[in-house]
Amino acid sequence: MRNVLRFQFSKGPEVRFLSHLDVVRTMERALRRAHLPIAYSEGFSPRPIMSYGYALPVGILSEAEYGDFVFARKIDPDEFVVRYNQHLPQGFRVLRAERVADRTPALMRAINAASWSVLLRGQGTEEISKRLEWLQGVDSFVVKRETNKGSREIDVRPLLYAVVGVQTVDTGTVIQCYSGLGNEANLRMNELGELLGFDHLSAVITRTGQFKKVGDHYYSPLGNRG
Repeated sequence: MRNVLRFQFSKGPEVRFLSHLDVVRTMERALRRAHLPIAYSEGFSPRPIMSYGYALPVGILSEAEYGDFVFARKIDPDEFVVRYNQHLPQGFRVLRAERVADRTPALMRAINAASWSVLLRGQGTEEISKRLEWLQGVDSFVVKRETNKGSREIDVRPLLYAVVGVQTVDTGTVIQCYSGLGNEANLRMNELGELLGFDHLSAVITRTGQFKKVGDHYYSPLGNRG
């Protein structure tokens, strides 16, 4: 039986502009400093056995990033959280961890949806509410998506699953929503901005959850808590 821990961690404003590769390197360095018994791959150049969920776009905050670490021996999840947090730099924090069974699907196979919180500074709710009312009557919303193979048109309306809240805060308006995530049905942040009528570069966007969406239900990668 492999000793696999799955954990949830946050990415704060101090590290929002780190790339996914930078995040992976940071997590690996913290492992070494914490002297945690990570398992290594075999071969000429052994590497720590670790994997993560879908990469967070640069500049986006998160309360719900996930990683899987394989350890050389059994380690208590609570001990892992305490020891690892002591060596992670400011801006990263492990929130919880648990052991996962051997046949548990990999994160990038299990996750297909995400939840988001979008702060629009200095903007009221009236404009967003009108946009949402209009969007409810729209069956398709075609945008041009740039890829490595060139540009193509894609209907992103089905990729916005739900807008569950629009509220006024001291600094503006917060939108809470669910969207597709992953290789099959991924909604990009610029496309979310086009759908809801805001500039994604000036908004403060936080990924608040990652899920396995089955029908209308959202299941967390940890303990099936959505």
